[in-house]
Amino acid sequence: MVVYTSNIFAILGLRSMYFALAGMMEMFEYLHYGLALVLVFIGGKMLAAHYYQMPTVLALGVVAGILVISVLGSVAFPRKKRV
Repeated sequence: MVVYTSNIFAILGLRSMYFALAGMMEMFEYLHYGLALVLVFIGGKMLAAHYYQMPTVLALGVVAGILVISVLGSVAFPRKKRV
């Protein structure tokens, strides 16, 4: 999984963001869902680019919003650790 996601982020030019967030995966339980949603959003944006030009600021806002929501969700609703 790490190989695929790091390659996808590298293709998208987000390699530094991947390594910054990969270290936080264990601290925030829902961050991997947020990252998956970011990949889906960026992929959909790339597929629809021929038909609709999304402003860069809006796209960055969506990506940042997804990441913030996944981190806040992890803080607000932590999973109980199994013993």
